[in-house]
Amino acid sequence: MAEIEFTIDTQTGEFRMHIHGIAGPACDDVARLVKDLTGEPGHEEVTAEYRLRPRTHARTSTRIQSRGT
Repeated sequence: MAEIEFTIDTQTGEFRMHIHGIAGPACDDVARLVKDLTGEPGHEEVTAEYRLRPRTHARTSTRIQSRGT
């Protein structure tokens, strides 16, 4: 399940965001939406979870045609 965690340091006012549960470039879309709402970050880094690529499974099928005699 996707989750966005926000943390605000009460001493410095630093705002941090961490996106959990979205692997790969799909995370960029969520981050872009949050940036539109909150403004550009002073610092940004990707996590190991970001570097994961969604798994895709190729499906193949074989079609056999019978010839009538």
